Amino acid sequence: MNLTKTIQLFFLSTMVLSNIASAKVITDFDETKIQAPFVESNEEFLQDTVCKTRDHLRWDYCSTRYENGEEQMKSFKFSNYGENKIVPKAGFGVGRDFEFMFEGFASSDLGLLIWDMPDETESHGHLKLMMFFPRLVMPAIRYVSDANKDLVIVTLPTKEEIVFNGKTKEVVSGVIAEAPIMQDKAGNALNPGLTYNGSGVVVEADRLADYPVGLASQKNNIATISKKGYKNCKIPVKDLWYTDDNKGGNVFFNKKYVTDKSFDMLLKQKCKFSMY
Repeated sequence: MNLTKTIQLFFLSTMVLSNIASAKVITDFDETKIQAPFVESNEEFLQDTVCKTRDHLRWDYCSTRYENGEEQMKSFKFSNYGENKIVPKAGFGVGRDFEFMFEGFASSDLGLLIWDMPDETESHGHLKLMMFFPRLVMPAIRYVSDANKDLVIVTLPTKEEIVFNGKTKEVVSGVIAEAPIMQDKAGNALNPGLTYNGSGVVVEADRLADYPVGLASQKNNIATISKKGYKNCKIPVKDLWYTDDNKGGNVFFNKKYVTDKSFDMLLKQKCKFSMY
């Protein structure tokens, strides 16, 4: 499946607009507040997505738009478009995108999607999905700006933070370190160079020019589970994510591991370490 088709499936009809006709919001959600997940399991049907830019222009917030016109927020995102040390060249669609996801306000599917586009060729893009454990809170975002600094600060589900340059969206500090976008000899982007250095557990899956998990074509993909001080653990993607055709083809984390307690049992069995 090519990247264009993937975007059609997983980011249906996404619009990034600074001014769009208002719609009824089901849940009044403020992404700047640190909040515990509302429910354990994400049961959302795959619908169209609409993204709008906050007035301060530092990030977009994205919502599911239902057939009746109602909306419910499910992520926030921003991009490093270069040119800088992380994105060495600029161009149409070129950059590193960060999308922090909390669909259904559920603990089961809190994640960070990174999309590296090294040039203007869609098939050269590389996507990485990261999930952080324990899942204590939903991702939150805020900014600090004065005469000396402009920072965007993201709180991860572990309550740890990543600090970004508010203008360029380069990582400045926190529990994630990043390396520049890299390409192989064929021009394909390598696996996005983000490394988690926090005290929790991270699950990662990546894929060239395609969404890394859920689709039939990804059944042979391998996820990496990491914790500082321990050997990395490899688990088939199909054991951790699945596509639910009854939910319009939406992709979910395995319902067996909706709670941190159940996922920790898997870690102890398969990886020989705990998230705690």
